Amino acid sequence: MLKIAVGMSAGVDSTTTAKILKEQGNEVFGVTMLLWNGDKRAPLSGSCYSPSQSNMVDECKRYAKAIGIDYYAFDVSDMFQKKVIDYVAESYKNGLTPNPCIMCNSQIKFMALFEAIENHGLEFDKFATGHYAGVKYDEKSKRYILLRGKNLIKDQSYFLYRLTQYQLSKIIFPMYENTKEDTRKIAREYNLEVSEKSESQDFFAGEYHRLFDGDKEGDIINIDTNEVLGHHKGIWHYTVGQRKGLGIAYKEPLFIISLDSKTNTVYVGNKNHTFVNEVTIYNVNWIAEPIQKEFEALVKTRSVHKGTMARVIPIDENTIKIKFLEPTGIVAKGQSCVCYDGELTLCGGIVY
Repeated sequence: MLKIAVGMSAGVDSTTTAKILKEQGNEVFGVTMLLWNGDKRAPLSGSCYSPSQSNMVDECKRYAKAIGIDYYAFDVSDMFQKKVIDYVAESYKNGLTPNPCIMCNSQIKFMALFEAIENHGLEFDKFATGHYAGVKYDEKSKRYILLRGKNLIKDQSYFLYRLTQYQLSKIIFPMYENTKEDTRKIAREYNLEVSEKSESQDFFAGEYHRLFDGDKEGDIINIDTNEVLGHHKGIWHYTVGQRKGLGIAYKEPLFIISLDSKTNTVYVGNKNHTFVNEVTIYNVNWIAEPIQKEFEALVKTRSVHKGTMARVIPIDENTIKIKFLEPTGIVAKGQSCVCYDGELTLCGGIVY
């Protein structure tokens, strides 16, 4: 029997995870991280960073009681502000496109929350969530490895690639082999109230720029002709690859190609500019045993990206050049590229 803490978000995945582990005879308790710090700029509901977190806690308490487990909520809002909100704001102001869920997983859910549980005097052998991914110990490499979820449509390994060996050693993902419908079926069999509930909340409902103070106008420039096509009210209102909502009329569809924070300029171009042949990633995190020579891998540039085969060329322990074997969609600076060998997550890093 293991003592297992289950991260609960009032969704079907995490609630069913808690029930499964309890039925297996483990000593289970539920935990939730409180992220909202009272910031009035946050949306009222629809996200995990909002006043509605109190409703989520009430729901989790009810679900935990029905399952028959203890439940705790821990305030990690100060760390969330520093590691996620400030990171998002600074990234956008510097013309980068951040990925808050990746940062939240590595710095908050599987770090700050761990510490909060331990500081409360609670011990746990393992920490479980409803993520669709897998963790195993590889005897050959003597490392914990991260696997893609068996159902690639729901696979969430992309959001977990920055986890450390210690974090992976503490984690279990019971939903590894499930589809979403599998999970709902299990929830129905256990008569869980949450069985038909919609997907869990996203990080932030609405546009991130609500978190920023002050808009600074600048030019929207055609990257081919250097012609000023219009004006913007702050580069953080835009994301690389965006096509709609530019507020300019042109003879052909235009996409945002890059954001220059130094000149406060939004550069746009036609579809030909949206294909990328190579990128360089930094702050590389290896989950598998580090590879020092060139290799081929499937590379995902976004969570929903099916992946593109590429030559992966390690430059040093923190830097990798990726040369795609066929052009892939535009890759925004600040986003992550994650490399895979079949179901095995090899490594990932951030595009700058």
